[in-house]
Amino acid sequence: MILGIETSCDETSVALLERDGRVRVNLIASQIERHQPFGGVVPEIASREHLQHLFPLVERALGDAGASWSDLESVAVTTAPGLIGALLVGVAGAQGLAYGLGIPLVPVNHLEGHIYSPYLQKEGPAAPLPDRFLSLVISGGHSAIYDVRRSDVRQINRTRDDAIGETFDKVAKFVGLPYPGGPQIEKHARAGAADPKRFPFPVPQFKDESLDFSYSGIKAGAIRLAREHGIRVEGDPDALASFCATFQDALFAQLFDRLEAVRSRLEGKKPAELAMAGGVAANGVLRERIAKWGEERGLLVRLPEKRYCTDNAGMIAFAGLQKGQPGDPRRVAVRSRVG
Repeated sequence: MILGIETSCDETSVALLERDGRVRVNLIASQIERHQPFGGVVPEIASREHLQHLFPLVERALGDAGASWSDLESVAVTTAPGLIGALLVGVAGAQGLAYGLGIPLVPVNHLEGHIYSPYLQKEGPAAPLPDRFLSLVISGGHSAIYDVRRSDVRQINRTRDDAIGETFDKVAKFVGLPYPGGPQIEKHARAGAADPKRFPFPVPQFKDESLDFSYSGIKAGAIRLAREHGIRVEGDPDALASFCATFQDALFAQLFDRLEAVRSRLEGKKPAELAMAGGVAANGVLRERIAKWGEERGLLVRLPEKRYCTDNAGMIAFAGLQKGQPGDPRRVAVRSRVG
């Protein structure tokens, strides 16, 4: 089995994966309660939490799987991107295990973990990877579309400023909703007499016809509207519901706008699959809309199991399985950013 370790941000995760992509164990120690009072992730707190939870999780994973140290054939660990202190905890732990057990260490890009995560199944082996597919990765730190041809991953676009999940969090915090903001915005958008056209937002466009995302304008506009109309969690519930519905629609409108633009500019035979991944991929409204969007265009949309939307070690182990490029455990470096 492959041992996966993920500590890039605010969730410590350990997983055991078989070579066919079957996830035997996928454990996550969430830090949401530790960071909620601050409305976002505090790097020093995250690092200390990883130190506390990592090795107890490894031992628990082996116990839950009925496995022993001798059953491990390699260790896959997130090395970038992420919070540098948090990454160092996971990599140092993985280095010690790989070196001590005499097994390979596979460095994994966290984003590639998300890219392949929609192919992990609730039960049984992973779904077969197509020769080529589009990947939409949307989370608290990332908003990008990738052209994936097996192990060759090419980034097509990115966000020029805030990521979509980050935008959810910042606007939710401004109106008094707890962290993380995405689930809270979705919850209130579905509640009460929500009017999704009450607070209109324009979809940002670049003069240079760029395919990039940009969410800072929507964020600033949402905060300005909330201030002008007194939108607060303790205020008018219908106004809050309408605000959340309109704001959420604006964020998703840009996703679909860029997806259409990307598909139209791809050369050669178009990919037949779109795999959506990342924490925002757990949003129920978006899952419904993107499935319908794909169906209307004859495009198979792969939606990740919700357990694999947030940061998890199952996806890191699976990405490590695709790479198959072990490194020297003593010479693996971490990076806060990539590209």
